[in-house]
Amino acid sequence: MLLIRKPVIIGWIMVILLICGGWLMHEFYVSLTEVRYNTQTERFEVSMRIFPDDLDRALLERTGIHTQLATELEHEGADTLLKAYLLESFAIHADGEEIGFTYLGKEPESNAIWCYLESTRVSSPQTISVRNEILTEIFPDQVNIVQVYREKWNKGLLLNRNQNTGRLTLGN
Repeated sequence: MLLIRKPVIIGWIMVILLICGGWLMHEFYVSLTEVRYNTQTERFEVSMRIFPDDLDRALLERTGIHTQLATELEHEGADTLLKAYLLESFAIHADGEEIGFTYLGKEPESNAIWCYLESTRVSSPQTISVRNEILTEIFPDQVNIVQVYREKWNKGLLLNRNQNTGRLTLGN
């Protein structure tokens, strides 16, 4: 497991932008997931930034349906398929207990889609284990950056096909 401090995450983002910008001939697959623990509602709020064409490919391979996410031609069942995929591919265990999530929806943003999840209530978790397998079954080089926030504290994880789970102690 690789923990990332805030200044390092900026460096990683710069490297990813350079790679995605065509500086290398090899394609790079990346998603960004922000996990925020809301102390007032006692819920985890999850925002995932994912490229729609990559999601379309994953959903096509799983279901045989061309979802065409975030386009005028989006399949009428795309949200249902996306919800099932996200809830199967992403999970958090808090203090050893798996947390339930609700899919809140998606929102297009230029060349990406933001997907939103919210957890059931979790009272002041001390440790969490995050599993993020988004797109790792499709792209061997997929990297899923997970940034976790609790009030002013934050740490990050770099997850991939070979290491799809990371553990954090919140506040340390």
